[in-house]
Amino acid sequence: MGPIHRQSDCKVRCMGKFFKARPFTTDIEMAYLHNMLRFWKSSLISCLAALNWGGLRGLVPRLNITMSTMGNVQISNVMKRGIKVVSRWFAAIFVSSVLLNHAVAQNQMSYSLNELILLALESSPQVLAARDQSKAVKGQLSTARAIPNPEFEVGTGQQRSVTGPLTVGNVSSWSVVQPLDMPYTRFPRVNAAEASLRSAEATRIAFEIETISKVQQRFYELMRREAESKATEEDLSLTKQIRDRMQVRYDVGETARFELIRSQTEFLNAQIAAESSKLRVEQARSALRQAVGHALPANFVVLAEQPKVETLPPLNILLSELQAQSPELQKAKADVEASESRLSFEKNARLPKLAFKASQYNDPNFTDRLYGLQISIPIWDFKGGQIAEAEANASKARNQLNAQSQSLDQQLETAYKLYQMASYQVKILEQEVVQLAASAQKIAEVSYRYGERGMLEYLDAQRTFRAARNDLIRARFDLASVTTEIQRLRANPDWVAKIEGTKQ
Repeated sequence: MGPIHRQSDCKVRCMGKFFKARPFTTDIEMAYLHNMLRFWKSSLISCLAALNWGGLRGLVPRLNITMSTMGNVQISNVMKRGIKVVSRWFAAIFVSSVLLNHAVAQNQMSYSLNELILLALESSPQVLAARDQSKAVKGQLSTARAIPNPEFEVGTGQQRSVTGPLTVGNVSSWSVVQPLDMPYTRFPRVNAAEASLRSAEATRIAFEIETISKVQQRFYELMRREAESKATEEDLSLTKQIRDRMQVRYDVGETARFELIRSQTEFLNAQIAAESSKLRVEQARSALRQAVGHALPANFVVLAEQPKVETLPPLNILLSELQAQSPELQKAKADVEASESRLSFEKNARLPKLAFKASQYNDPNFTDRLYGLQISIPIWDFKGGQIAEAEANASKARNQLNAQSQSLDQQLETAYKLYQMASYQVKILEQEVVQLAASAQKIAEVSYRYGERGMLEYLDAQRTFRAARNDLIRARFDLASVTTEIQRLRANPDWVAKIEGTKQ
């Protein structure tokens, strides 16, 4: 025991030097330290209470001391030495755990759901590309509103007389032509550009709403998988206790080998379920990071949040909100307006185009000044091809609007039915099924302990309770998922406000 004393003392002293060099100063660290001290204090008391005569009998042979020759003073010394060893080992374990947890906390960053959404909106390459596309369309609108540029022409040269008495000398000329932006072509052109901008803005908002929905869905999926993993760990601990209990009963001949094998099978299945749930947690974490973007560190930690399930209004109100607020429908309507404006532009382009022209000619003998209008009249090309294409595009846009409206209505109706179903499932599972399964489990456990029921009935009751609990976990997050989908379809105003806030 001597070397062990010296080794432990060395470790504690070394770690104590670290704490002196780097004290805990923050409130979080001090709170964590106090909690850990209370934990280890209670653990140490429990351990010391467990040091009864049976424990001493196991400790004495290691010290080459026998109970028959040990006096009260010797027993007291052994107790003191044992307590000293246990205390030092507890201190070493405590210091190590504090250092480990502090290091892990420094290397990990925690994110709430709202922080993840803002990070995705601010850093996602897809979102940034959609915003850039909207800026590009704004440039097209500026071009459409611009007045046509004038055309200048300047010339100079020399005049030589061949037959007449004209004076020989330098000549020059200039002319300027200013095309007139006729209202019957300007208004359709500008209207088409403005409608295209509204379409681009609606596309951007729809994409960012989709991003919020995807992040929220992936976040709730991770919460679900973590809840399931925690449940499987509890199942694993319970089945291990049952297996160990059955092993003891089998060793003393109080139960059959079949029941022991059955309990071992349940334990192995619980192990498989626990490992599978851990894998699903990591898959959900990866999917969430992919939805947020690579700005999210790989070792991120999420702050657990219970799904926020709001009470939704009736279906008819949701449908009216969808028709009024859906950015996808707004985009489709803007596309119809843009295509119809382009059609009007192509039809009006067949009308004459006017331009104002001024010119001047100078030579040594006289000067000519001319002012007038230029008229461009389509004679050979009446833009039949352009008009036919514009008409087809306008018809296509109207049909796409109708199809989009019907599709969104159907999606909302389906999501609302799923919402009603999930709400009912959560209510029934919470208020009846899980409680009944828990009661049956307790009854089966008590009956088994008193020998009124067998192990198989107890295991069946445990399995029924676990299935009901898992169904409740799944139903809660299914409800949150379908609620998120409805909020996406109706373009939740809070989401839109959050989107516009990130642009500023």
